[in-house]
Amino acid sequence: MPRLFISRELNSSSIFREMLSTIEYLTIHDEPLIELIPIPFSHIEPCDWIFFTSKNAVSFFFQQIKLIKLKVPSEIKWGAIGLGTSKELLKNQINADFSGNGHPENVGLGFLPFSKNKVILFPSAKNSRESIQKIVKQNALNIITMPIYNNLPKQNFHIEESDLYIFTSPLNVISFSQKYLLKNKNCLAIGNATASELQNSGVVNILKSPFPTEESLAQTTLNWFKSL
Repeated sequence: MPRLFISRELNSSSIFREMLSTIEYLTIHDEPLIELIPIPFSHIEPCDWIFFTSKNAVSFFFQQIKLIKLKVPSEIKWGAIGLGTSKELLKNQINADFSGNGHPENVGLGFLPFSKNKVILFPSAKNSRESIQKIVKQNALNIITMPIYNNLPKQNFHIEESDLYIFTSPLNVISFSQKYLLKNKNCLAIGNATASELQNSGVVNILKSPFPTEESLAQTTLNWFKSL
């Protein structure tokens, strides 16, 4: 029976699950290989934009400001790296003033005109690669990176042998490769950074999703299984 692993928890209404349901007898093992630990904060620095580069950052940010009853000034604008992050903002009654396509390099370039002479706050993971920050700092008045959660490789997990391994971040690749050899496995990366980490781990058979969305991951997976 076909089996795949994806380094993300999929809810019951996941578009990925729905699209892959066409593959008969397919078993999906969905499990994040990262431990997320909130980093408390008591205030936010004055800024023009608050920009989120992940759904997790949105979730931890709003959990904390609700906990400490902190009000964000109404004039602040909101940025999101992509559709999933924008949807997470909507859950908190926020419409993104800027939303990118999910690819950090493209998003950074697209946000450049909006960043000119602005102070931009990036609530993010402690070990963020800061890809967007590195691009927009040339135009921005100031970049403030605020770590609001730590993401660490998970220690205890078991992944059965699968036909395809789907990785949704570089850190998930690192976590997996600390326990299992990746070299001869068929892998699908959500984006360039994840694909680079797979290469660093010795993977030869790397697919890459055209877009960093579950729908794109599912379609790439479907195409791969059909090609067998």
